[in-house]
Amino acid sequence: MTVRTRMVSMALALGSTAAITVFAQTPPRLSLRAAAETIKAADLLRDTTVLASDEMAGRATPSPGQDAAAAYIEKALRDMGAKPFGDAGGYRQHYTVTRATLTPAGTTLTVGARTFNYATDFVLTSFLKPATSAGGVVYVGTGIRSPKFNWDPYSGVDVRGKWLLVHAQTMLPEGVTRQQLGAAGVDHMLPMQEARTRGALGLLVIPDPAHLASLDTVMPRATTARDLDPAVGWAYAQAPLPQLMLSKAALEQLMTGERLSIDTVLAADTTHKYGASVALSAKASVTLKLAAELTKTDAYNVAAIIEGSDATMKEEYITVSSHLDGAVGRAGGAGDTIYNAADDNASGSSGNMAIARALLQGPRPKRTVVLIWDTGEETGLWGSRHVAYGPLSSKIVAHLCVDMIGRTKKPGTSDPAEADLAGPGEVFVAGPGVLSTQMDAVLARVARDYPYASQNRKFDNATEPFFYPRTDAAPYFERRIPYAEFFTGLHADYHRPSDDVSKIDPAKMEAVARTVYLTVSMLADDPVRPRMDKPLPANLVSLLAR
Repeated sequence: MTVRTRMVSMALALGSTAAITVFAQTPPRLSLRAAAETIKAADLLRDTTVLASDEMAGRATPSPGQDAAAAYIEKALRDMGAKPFGDAGGYRQHYTVTRATLTPAGTTLTVGARTFNYATDFVLTSFLKPATSAGGVVYVGTGIRSPKFNWDPYSGVDVRGKWLLVHAQTMLPEGVTRQQLGAAGVDHMLPMQEARTRGALGLLVIPDPAHLASLDTVMPRATTARDLDPAVGWAYAQAPLPQLMLSKAALEQLMTGERLSIDTVLAADTTHKYGASVALSAKASVTLKLAAELTKTDAYNVAAIIEGSDATMKEEYITVSSHLDGAVGRAGGAGDTIYNAADDNASGSSGNMAIARALLQGPRPKRTVVLIWDTGEETGLWGSRHVAYGPLSSKIVAHLCVDMIGRTKKPGTSDPAEADLAGPGEVFVAGPGVLSTQMDAVLARVARDYPYASQNRKFDNATEPFFYPRTDAAPYFERRIPYAEFFTGLHADYHRPSDDVSKIDPAKMEAVARTVYLTVSMLADDPVRPRMDKPLPANLVSLLAR
């Protein structure tokens, strides 16, 4: 007779009227190490193989293949007992994307009393929404602001509600190269960024010498535009303001009667010596009418939540993301034409699934952990911008990103295509070394106590584009949320049909996923809340001041 049977029999024999409650036994939680070691290469390879199958066709946003991939992840989350964190009690967290299609015949430019036509007199190189915008014009030279070179063409001029007249992006001041300028959006601010920040209407671009005679070869010509709606965030966001490349005739009309002559402006593209910023005549106004058809598309992230165990700390969230979509191109010719996107980012998506399983089996975290498979990454960080700029951001204290964790550099190779690829047992980590003392300390403890993967900090500095903006964590950083990105680097198959499962290193994925799981768990339990507390380099201070 079992213990439970004897207890029930005794209660009946005594005639007890007390309720008999039999508690179901749940499996005990595993230790941190044991939970980490439930992450297995075979499981990671299985999930990556499914997500990167031909049937899912790269998982573009939106697409039937992405829907199938999301359904696969949702089933896995249900099976492991992960609580949904999407809309209406489901796992899908919806957002809207707006697409605008230009109507060239209805798109005009008016300068003073003269109206110019699209294509012959001006072309749009970017736009987002239909608009009729009229305002004065301010000449700002190259329009580049650089704290490093002490350039600020906006000092002393008011550009709010006005158009910026700027030289083409190929034009730089005398003696300065692109390499010296550093990363756009970090070391220097481009005129479109400044226009958006300062409330300008858009850009009027002075054609470079190659396009002065004719606009026929100006590329790209924007006839469609897509972006998250509302269009929040900066990194890889579609430029929300119109940018026009002017013909010489339109430029001449704009400069007629101005003290700043057209000859002086055009000569600057030869001498690379740009004059001071100046507002043009108050009578000079530009009206741009964009006739466009708008369509709205529904897209979504997949999200699950593991609620924290501590009554206070559970209100602080750790987010862990991987982008589900792949970069689906148009491969022509014979051979493989399907962009399976195995490493980028079926590998990270599978890693995130493994991390979720381990979290549900290991010690329950004190802080709440939210796991996100975001979408639209390859088209402009749509899903991650939606989260980072949404109401959830007020609770997020740290973010971890898992992007491309499946490839390994061949030992001893001198192949330049593998120069930025992590070696055997190695993962690149970016973010904490620049931003957060506490996150940095946790990663150091993980490296010391659980050395499943060695951490390479090659890209963990503010001058690297893989620190910002070339990271899925960029929107979180913009919101002053400290982050750590885990990735194994670029290779010759990046964004190509050849990014196949056959080239994935499952052992590498296992080591990286275990490392991320341990980092998440230790951050979730650390009594010290992670913060962006390190002294920021000047370029980052300027970036976050937007």
